[in-house]
Amino acid sequence: MAEAYYLAIVCLLILSLYGIDARRREQRRKFILKERMPTELSEGQLIRSEYYIRTEVPRKMHGTLDQLYRVMSGLHVLVDSKTRDKHQVFLKDIVQVSVYRVILTRIGMKMADYAYFRVVTPDGVKYIKRNLLNETQVIEEFDRTQALLNGKATPSNAQHKAMCISCPQQINCDNWQFSGRQ
Repeated sequence: MAEAYYLAIVCLLILSLYGIDARRREQRRKFILKERMPTELSEGQLIRSEYYIRTEVPRKMHGTLDQLYRVMSGLHVLVDSKTRDKHQVFLKDIVQVSVYRVILTRIGMKMADYAYFRVVTPDGVKYIKRNLLNETQVIEEFDRTQALLNGKATPSNAQHKAMCISCPQQINCDNWQFSGRQ
């Protein structure tokens, strides 16, 4: 009698787990369709989400990646979400995710040389694939940024007023065309 009772409990547990798994798979399928996720990602496996990473080499760098997928080729692909007015990716976005790629490569992961930017606008979601910077380019960007922040490099002239507004070198910039100084 007790054996039949335990067998019934095990069967109910298995059926409930199957139902939960089926519901989870259906929710994922709907998400992929709604997002129009690239096939490479939808067929891949999500490895990390909102994950903090850091390294001391080649420079002291850190950040929190949005998502990391392992795709069918065996490579790892980064996905970074951005909220924008338009479906666009900026150089600063590419630099940011390239830093993540360098960090992950340094800890031994086989990384793709591109990433997807999941850009959310009022018009919907679009995945934009962009090539990333290599390690040498990331180090150059990193060193230039540090030099600018430390006042040891001269900033180039901005083409848009918005770029000057948050620049820490405004006070040192003789060519700041948006300052109102004549």
